[in-house]
Amino acid sequence: MLTSPAVVANTDQRWFEHFRPTDELRFVDEVNFWRPAAQSEFRALLPGQPFFFRLKSPMNAIAGFGFFALSRTMSVSMAWDAFGEKNGDPTQERFARRLLEYRKRLDRSPDAALTCLVLRDAVFLPQARWVSWGMSEQWSANIVSYKVYDLAAQAGQALDPLVRSLHPLPVPDLEPNFSLLTTDARTVVEVPQFQREGQGTFRLRLLGAYHGQCAVTGEHALPVLEAAHIQRYLGPGSNHPQNGLILRSDLHRLYDAGYLAVTPDLRLEVSSRLREEFSNGKAYYAMAGRTLRVPANEGERPSPAALRWHADNVFR
Repeated sequence: MLTSPAVVANTDQRWFEHFRPTDELRFVDEVNFWRPAAQSEFRALLPGQPFFFRLKSPMNAIAGFGFFALSRTMSVSMAWDAFGEKNGDPTQERFARRLLEYRKRLDRSPDAALTCLVLRDAVFLPQARWVSWGMSEQWSANIVSYKVYDLAAQAGQALDPLVRSLHPLPVPDLEPNFSLLTTDARTVVEVPQFQREGQGTFRLRLLGAYHGQCAVTGEHALPVLEAAHIQRYLGPGSNHPQNGLILRSDLHRLYDAGYLAVTPDLRLEVSSRLREEFSNGKAYYAMAGRTLRVPANEGERPSPAALRWHADNVFR
């Protein structure tokens, strides 16, 4: 039995139906469960703990769940840039229009920042698997947002088998520590190309950890900041913050191409091949030896094992 707390939250039905347009089981790697009015920080869950979707009257039922990754306040345009259709609408225009409808009813500014609860590995249930959720489950009709339940006690126990049957393993990128991946768990799409799952979550978690600045230069301009994997992407487990760096876009490309490396003691190295192959790179050699700005939180700092992997397998 799961012992962690969980949240049951009222869900916008149009949001739900966007992700589950037909009555069948659906899995989505990441979704933005936005809150049009709430601006306070969400502290009810830790990363990896379950978050259940409750459809309101007349359904009054839990119809899916995901795993909490992070809470961020951001502009509507930034939310769309990060998650696109995974905000629950097919276009940015429809997304903005729906938010405006809510904000008019709630008397909120149309330009107000949006509170985003980012969830990983969301599961949307067919109606036959919905779980009735009302007064007998200690849910009051005057709850407009969410309620916290203990999955090991009373009403919460009814939710434990739902998670165990459909998602028995933890989300790897939400675990406390990163371990180098030894198998390739990337998803291939029909194009064919590898599909990168959970990328919006990965970028936002790193931007929060690095306070929105490049680890090398301190650049704060969001349009040029990118989330770089240290060990190359091999599946959702690669999206752990300890396997990432926030880098300016040019540094990210050089890092992925092997012209830059970061030592386990967090110093930047620049390959001599940048000069040899392109007769250039003066601006980057000036950065050699620079100590990176990294999170104070040990759980978000770059993994030394991942940095050694990159130095041994990618750096030229």
